[in-house]
Parts: sequence; structure tokens; C-alpha cells
Amino acid sequence: MTMTTDHVERTHAATYFRIGAWCWIATGTGHTIGDVFLRAFPRDEDKAIDDIMRASSFDLMGLHRSYYEVTMGFSLAMGCCMVFVGILLLWIAKLTARQDIRPAAILGLAMSAVALTICALLEPPPPIVLFSAACVAFGLSVGTAVRGANR
Repeated sequence: MTMTTDHVERTHAATYFRIGAWCWIATGTGHTIGDVFLRAFPRDEDKAIDDIMRASSFDLMGLHRSYYEVTMGFSLAMGCCMVFVGILLLWIAKLTARQDIRPAAILGLAMSAVALTICALLEPPPPIVLFSAACVAFGLSVGTAVRGANR
């Protein structure tokens, strides 16, 4: 195998990996913006649910919180964490540019597959589509890296 072919295969694996990482960033960004938008401009049905959640409270580890506060806190934290996971994945891609990206791609595929499974059971289409794309991208990264490493 020529050095050029090896370089091209590594470049493809890294490109697919970065696409998977950007899917995480897009999902987290969309989730966070959606949360803020739905709270700033709630529909009547959402207002009714929010009012019920605000009226229902409980003690959590010594703090008195409403269901609304806890749910929004988890939701906003999750959206931000998805963005930061994507950023970490991009950083990993940069650090492994001249090395075998396969182990990181396997981890990205596993994380995306778990997220896709949860979203398929509980969420609307946007995160399902984005995590499906992430699975495909990380899978292609694994496959390209394996082909390049086995020659």
C-alpha cells in the first residue's frame, strides 16, 4: 500500500468521525434551543403542563424543588452535555489524526447507538435522525479505519 492510500483512508475515517461528532453537537444545540424556545413561547397545552409541574414539589437531597425545576434542569444540562460531548469527540479526532482512530470511533458508535435506542423509544424524530446519522458516520469511520489498518 502506498503512503498516499493510507493517508486517504485515515482522512476518510477522520472525516466520518467528525461528522458523527457534529451530529452530537447539532442534537444538543437543537435540544437546548428547543427547550428555551418552548419555555419562552409555550403553547396553551404546554402552559397547563408547566403549571401542574410548578405546583407539584418535593424535597430532593435537602432542597425543595418543583417538578418543573428538576425537569428543566435535567433537560438543559443534557442538551449542554451533548454539545460538549460533540466538542470532546472533535478534540479526540484532532488528537488521533495521525494514529488509529478506530478505538475512538467504536466508542462514538457505542454512545450513539445507546442514545439512538433511548431516543427511538422516547423522543420525537429530530434526535432519532441525528443519532442515526451519527451511528452511520461512526460505523463508516470504524470500517474505514479497519480496512486501512488491515492492509
